[in-house]
Amino acid sequence: MSQQKCPTCGGRGAVANALTGSAETCPTCQGSGNVSLGLTDLPFWYMLLAPGTNLPPVLTADQANVACSVAIENDADFVCDRIVASSTGLFSIFLTDGFTSKTFSPSQDVPINGENIAGTAQLPFWLPRPYLFRRTSSIKALLTDRSGAGNTIQFAFVGHKVS
Repeated sequence: MSQQKCPTCGGRGAVANALTGSAETCPTCQGSGNVSLGLTDLPFWYMLLAPGTNLPPVLTADQANVACSVAIENDADFVCDRIVASSTGLFSIFLTDGFTSKTFSPSQDVPINGENIAGTAQLPFWLPRPYLFRRTSSIKALLTDRSGAGNTIQFAFVGHKVS
């Protein structure tokens, strides 16, 4: 499998912490300075979709526990290393891995505010450790509007497919 210099750290294996300026291990290459160019490591985005559509969920004011999901395709497992989102208002989310039933909250009934779990396309939230979603499984979510107005939420899991 061929390699190329990591685009995030420029091959240095470390990036500067935005708050302190101190060096930290690069989240993209895990400190190696290189990334794979293998044909099985395809960059990919999985989007949460409104039930029965190919569209992002649209919540009404203060609507709670709107179920959304995304199906992981059967061609490869998916390694998620970033989470990004955009919305027209504040929201909270409760995430579950449909294969393992593992929740991404400290408690079974405590959702996470969107601003605490997702970054932007320019500044994504990098997971401390990439998370593997199995092929043919799903990512399930319950969304709750916190804006008091209509809210369109585009929530994406970013990473790569691996065979």
